[in-house]
Order: sequence, then structure tokens, then C-alpha cells
Amino acid sequence: MSSTSYLVTGGNRGIGLSLVKELSSDLKNTVVATAREPSAASDLKKWAAEHSNVKIVQLDVSSGESVQNAAKETAKILPDGLDALVSNAGVLKDIGKFLDHPDDLYIEQFDVNTVGPIRLVKAFKPLLDQKETKEVAVVSSLVGSLNVELPAGFSGYGVSKAATNYVVKGLIQELAPEGYSIVAIHPGLVGSDMGADSLVQMGDEVAGQLKKALPLLTTEESAKAIKENVLTDLKSKNAGKFLSYDGSELPW
Repeated sequence: MSSTSYLVTGGNRGIGLSLVKELSSDLKNTVVATAREPSAASDLKKWAAEHSNVKIVQLDVSSGESVQNAAKETAKILPDGLDALVSNAGVLKDIGKFLDHPDDLYIEQFDVNTVGPIRLVKAFKPLLDQKETKEVAVVSSLVGSLNVELPAGFSGYGVSKAATNYVVKGLIQELAPEGYSIVAIHPGLVGSDMGADSLVQMGDEVAGQLKKALPLLTTEESAKAIKENVLTDLKSKNAGKFLSYDGSELPW
């Protein structure tokens, strides 16, 4: 029976934690879950204590040094290489009008959400190169699509996710010739800490419109769908696309 090794960033909460649970429920898989502060990741630590195929590594995607150190730690855990990198860690701050959004929040979200995946691929490429699989999945968002009208402006978050999609397209162009299979994923409107906070920031009227347009998912529902509809067939049919959690293709 074949086994697959995964690295999931932001694996301590929300969609990331649910993805870790989904992927590691198959005991043949090894899942490296990262967290900025592993000591505070109580839910992840509890799951890892009950699942020996889950390993926790400290990683802050906003720090190049942290990402490089995490790659070194992961190489010790996975000496034969890494099959699939799931870039999930992200940040959403203060949804509001574009002209009211502070400069520092534009920069912070761009640093984490857009430059973060580049840091990850750069640092973990030597491990990915060791395997034939060479899969990279980047959790983006529908709000990053330039062709979808939504009832709310997502200011710095939307800007960063539009740029994330551009990064994914660039990585596809550069790395597909090396055998890489890369996909951008919209995880859905998810009732995670981040998702719930964003709905509160929008206000009742706009949040209501958004929930009418998009189903509200639990983190478990989103993770299960991502695994079944995107990650399972990434190389065979999903590479090079921007996909929703349900497997439908979205406009970049």
C-alpha cells in the first residue's frame, strides 16, 4: 500500500487542523503540521499524541529564517522526501473600505498570504524534488478572483489573495516543466475563527448577502471536500487550476 507524506502549514487551527486530521486519518500517510507557536497549539498537540503519523514543526511563514529552519526539521522527519506541500497558513485583518485600510495591514497580509507561499516552495523544493509526486496546493480564496463580484470589499485580504493567485500561476509556469503539479484552492465560506471574524466585520446585512450566495461550511466539511475533490486527484486532473473545494473550476 502506498503512503504519502504531507506538510500542512497553519495546522494548529481552522481548516489547517481539519486538513491535518483528514490526511492523517489514513495511517499510511505521514503529516507534518506546522504552527507558529507549537507550545500553544493544544488541539494539534492532542491529535498528534493520539496519532504517531503526525509530527509538529515550528514555522512562521512571514519569516524566511523560520521557514528554512522548518525545512531542515522536516528533512529529519522525512529523509526520503516530501510528496505534497499544502500552503494553508494565512491571515485576514480588518475587512473594510480600501481607503480606510491602513498601510501596515496591506503589507502584513501581503507578506503572509502572498510572499509566504513563495518562501515555502523555495525552502521545501529540495525535499519535494526527492519524490516523483511534487505536488503543491495553495489555499487561496474566491475573493482573489478578478472576475467574481462579491457584496463586500476585502481590501488588503482581497489584494493579497489576488496576488497569491498570480504567484500560483507563475509557479505553475516555472515548475510544471520539472514535473510539479500545482493548484490554487478556494476553501469555501468557512465558519473558522478567521471566517467567523470576517462575517462579524462585514456587518449583518453584507454577511447575510454573502451567506445567501455561498453555503457556510464547517472546517471539517471544507477539509474533507478539499481532500476528496482536489488533493486526491491533484496530479491526474487538477494541476494548473484554480479550484473550489467542491472541485469546480474558478476564474483566476
